[in-house]
Amino acid sequence: MMILKFSKKIIEWLENTWKPTFFQLGLTRILFCLGFIVVGLPHFNQISGYDLEFFDPPVGVSLVLGPITSENFWWNFDLIIRIVFVLVLAGFRTKESSIAFGLLLIFGFSYEYSYGKINHNIFPVIFPIIMAFTNWGGALSIDSIRKGGLQLEPKGWPLTFLSFLLGWGYFTAGLPKLIGGWLDPSYSSTAGFILRRYYSSSGPLYLNEMFVKINSLFINKVFDYSTLAFELGFILTIFWAAVYLRAVGVAVMFHLGVLLTVNIPFTLHVLVFLPYIIYFYFDRNSRTSEKFEKFLLEKRKYFIIVLVVLSLGIITDYNPQLFKFHRHMILFLVGIPSFFMLLPDFVHVYLRKVTSRLFT
Repeated sequence: MMILKFSKKIIEWLENTWKPTFFQLGLTRILFCLGFIVVGLPHFNQISGYDLEFFDPPVGVSLVLGPITSENFWWNFDLIIRIVFVLVLAGFRTKESSIAFGLLLIFGFSYEYSYGKINHNIFPVIFPIIMAFTNWGGALSIDSIRKGGLQLEPKGWPLTFLSFLLGWGYFTAGLPKLIGGWLDPSYSSTAGFILRRYYSSSGPLYLNEMFVKINSLFINKVFDYSTLAFELGFILTIFWAAVYLRAVGVAVMFHLGVLLTVNIPFTLHVLVFLPYIIYFYFDRNSRTSEKFEKFLLEKRKYFIIVLVVLSLGIITDYNPQLFKFHRHMILFLVGIPSFFMLLPDFVHVYLRKVTSRLFT
């Protein structure tokens, strides 16, 4: 009996915590893809030139298939990734193309990791697979035009599942810090990261140099304790949507702070917070989303032209790019609305009134 009650609670939590709209999900899909373009789609053709002596695959597809050294294979693989990515962006057979895009990234990165190159990018890689089950092609997509009469509903349970994965990911990042001595008041682990980045980084320092000059144990211990509180406590917020949305705002600001102080960018990672940020700003009962969608439909011929040009540039991997953005820009762009998520409710009410007038 206890097990049945617990199962019902879990199912209710999965299905009823988030109630997204097609517009929210469609906007998430487009912004996620645009963010990927700014950061840069991965290239895997360099794998063919790696020295086989370094091939030491973890458990996974690369262990089963063995090394793939064909330059033609990886060139065609990169081309297929770009074609599938364009399908996701345009929203054509969105569920299938989203799953395919995620699986292709998993395949490619499994080979990258087999040669010792490791990036902390698992969440943006599996994100399109999870979002495929929300039916995020139901609006602002070719599918929504092509299958106007198809009976689909936006699904919220993948957002709940994703929130759990994110919470667990942060928890497993914080637990080793807790065990490893981050609570020790006699020294600061954050200070070690700040100094190491200052003397070894070739990228922009942002605020890193300032904190090296300050060199305050008190300030650095505040960073240590704040990091532990955030990473260990994030998972506790996933059961309450309102609390979790605020935690998402904290999470993005945390990653922006990590970039500014220790110059460690989790650039693609912040894109996985987009469905929650959009959920926060586009209320289900608000007419803003309807007006915005109507505006996009009225101007769709211009957007189609932009989409076609953009798609050709992506597929052909055109270089030099007409507009070159620094990949760290994503952290700042996502950070701005995330900061406002932490402000009092009366500020949000005012902002919604302002945005509602933009499309009247």
